[in-house]
Amino acid sequence: MQRTPLTAIEPAAPARSRWGALRHRDFRLLWAARTVSAAGDRITQLALPTTAILVLGASAGQVGALIAAGNLAWPILGVFAGVWVDRLRRRRILVTSDVLRALLLASIPAAYLAGRLGFPQLYLVAGLLGVLTMFFDLAVSAHTPAIVPPADWADANAKVEISSQAVYALGPGVAGALINLLTAPVALLADAVSFLVSGGLIGLTRAVAAPVAGPGRRSLLREAGEGLRFIAQRPVLLRIALAAGLSNVGLLMGLAVQLLFLYRVMHLSPILVGLAFGIGSLGSLAGAAATGRVMERLGIHVTLIASAAVEGLALLLIPAGLFFPILPLLAVALAASGFAGTIWNVTVTTFRQRVISTELLGRVTAGGRVIAYGALPVGSLLGGAVGQALSARFGAGTGLAITLVVASLLAAGSSLTLLGRRGFET
Repeated sequence: MQRTPLTAIEPAAPARSRWGALRHRDFRLLWAARTVSAAGDRITQLALPTTAILVLGASAGQVGALIAAGNLAWPILGVFAGVWVDRLRRRRILVTSDVLRALLLASIPAAYLAGRLGFPQLYLVAGLLGVLTMFFDLAVSAHTPAIVPPADWADANAKVEISSQAVYALGPGVAGALINLLTAPVALLADAVSFLVSGGLIGLTRAVAAPVAGPGRRSLLREAGEGLRFIAQRPVLLRIALAAGLSNVGLLMGLAVQLLFLYRVMHLSPILVGLAFGIGSLGSLAGAAATGRVMERLGIHVTLIASAAVEGLALLLIPAGLFFPILPLLAVALAASGFAGTIWNVTVTTFRQRVISTELLGRVTAGGRVIAYGALPVGSLLGGAVGQALSARFGAGTGLAITLVVASLLAAGSSLTLLGRRGFET
């Protein structure tokens, strides 16, 4: 297997056309599909936990468990999913995942209107959505290099982030309005429709043949282990995965109590929360647009350290809402954190695509994400447990605020794992 030299981790030359990756028809369809789906996703990110909190009266522990359920797929199935993605036709995986996610989301408003909605269904739907989203994300990450030439990979990743973050800026405000107008469970229908549209657009792309298997297909376990071995042989990939894992523990710890803090302590309505999240998403849009310039100026190493630190520290502004006006603090915190987080995402995705051969991309990406995303349910459960315990001891306001501070510092501390230039030298 050909190994890419470490010099390949520095930014590639700019695209030769102002259209960049959009010159390619299949990428245009994939890009449109992901943009539409991202709009719906933003609604679900607010509406699903809001359903638990405002409709079912969830505690911090229950919200943490709900978020954890949505992230269990990676530690349980991640490495095997990467092998399956490398073996199967990726367009079929993408379309199937979209259709099934639409059906799952539609089941929640159906149960609510029938008066039968409960926590078991929310946990089950969240868990299955996590499995399907894992397959979709792996297939997209591995499919993009097959329909876009290498010179346009960075541009393709940036364009997906820019369009996704653009609709993210509108999505929370729309979500808040839909929740106020229709109730949180019924608002989830918007995301179900977005998945159907996404699946239809992807179905219009040309089919790309499944990766050619080597002589004699090996066992699932052996192929799954190949991705993890590749990461182990490149310490720089392992360090990035560990940094992402630690950051995710902190971020999900905070996310488990964030809406509880805003609804029950700050007494904000869903529409105000949605508007604040929408304004904050403009930072993510700016981050997607600025990634290329930031990478060119700072290089991969400094870009990753700075983005990891800022993403966590910015969220310290949210618990400061106990002493200062919460809405501007919330918007600024989310904008700064989103700006840094998006830069991290684009940088890491482009890096992986350049140093991993196409035939291994699915399983190696899965191996890295098992490490990074395996931390997500840990963070969610930890945040819910700590938030509930501290709230019982100090009251909801102080308890949830302390939990948010600890979570932010933990996320920012992930940058320390990337100190030292070994593996990043050019």
